[in-house]
Amino acid sequence: MTEPSPKPHRPIRSFVRREGRLTAGQQRALDALWPRFGIEYSENMLDLAAIFGRSAPITLEIGFGNGESLAQMAQAAPKRDFIGIEVHRPGVGHLLARIEDLGLGNLRVMCHDAVEVLKHQIPPGSLDRV
Repeated sequence: MTEPSPKPHRPIRSFVRREGRLTAGQQRALDALWPRFGIEYSENMLDLAAIFGRSAPITLEIGFGNGESLAQMAQAAPKRDFIGIEVHRPGVGHLLARIEDLGLGNLRVMCHDAVEVLKHQIPPGSLDRV
């Protein structure tokens, strides 16, 4: 009797991609505002002080949906910086538009798997809240 072969290793995913339909406003926000408020994924650690232009406590929000509550948190705490991670592009577009509407300089957005972002881009000890 032969033993069953082990299952191949599958990495943990923190999401199931749900693209959804973008409104014209969400697409405009992605096109126009992502270069200023978006953080691209790479396998390099982020320089958070350079990204925000200051050193402040940082809150990371994983899975912000349409971003309304995250925008409210950032607006209510201007002395803190916020990073939101979401894979649903319509939600990312919505939050980018809210960042512009509210004039928020303390909020940045990522559209990638949170597990990979935490593993490769967030420096150890750099987050104040998750």
